[in-house]
Amino acid sequence: MKKLLTGLALIALCASAWLTPSSASAVPKMDVKVAVAVGSTTLVPRVPTIEIPNWNPPPDTIQVGSRTPTTYPNWGLFLSARVRAGKIFGEMAIGFSRFYFDVSEELVAIGKYQDPDSRIDELLGERARMNSLEIPLTAGYVPYANPYFKLFLYAGWVSQFNIRGFVDLNGNRKGLKFKPKDVPGYPFSIYVAGFRLGTQFDLGPLNFDFNYTISMNSATKTDFRTNSHVFRFLLGWLF
Repeated sequence: MKKLLTGLALIALCASAWLTPSSASAVPKMDVKVAVAVGSTTLVPRVPTIEIPNWNPPPDTIQVGSRTPTTYPNWGLFLSARVRAGKIFGEMAIGFSRFYFDVSEELVAIGKYQDPDSRIDELLGERARMNSLEIPLTAGYVPYANPYFKLFLYAGWVSQFNIRGFVDLNGNRKGLKFKPKDVPGYPFSIYVAGFRLGTQFDLGPLNFDFNYTISMNSATKTDFRTNSHVFRFLLGWLF
């Protein structure tokens, strides 16, 4: 009987050791992050190179088109929740973002071509900005982690909703308000879907995030497609 009890005790001890949760199967950990972002937004109108009537001759015609990229600054504020379980993680965020653009000669020419009655020429040379709501959903892999430093690689989907734009007029930062679709001759899309690739790392309570987002649909509601390329750097604080 003693031998049987000893054997059962040994089996129970081995089973309890085998069933003890390891660090890899630890309870998922959630971090709440507040971050500020700065970067650039590049718009690339994919317009065929053509000669169109000049809205302000001479000359009588102006050449527009091709894929001439124009880059503008952007910034944003974001709140996110990141859940990590072992080597994988997922993150959901919501935030406010803004990018700036100039009403250039080419933008005026394209706008007048799309809508001859457009009054976009009255805004030539002015600085405008577009306010947006962003909801990124990302997931990825943690190739390295220790108590002080963690590295994250991720990809995901970004939903951007353009809300309201403003044009600076005569020193007034809100001289003209407009909806995205109301830009004369060059309306912006209200919804822009984007695919994001990025990397981030934690250094104590600080989070550093570098990402790139390419639009999956046109950034403008025009006869031609406009690609959007967004580069961002985010500095966040983890709670």
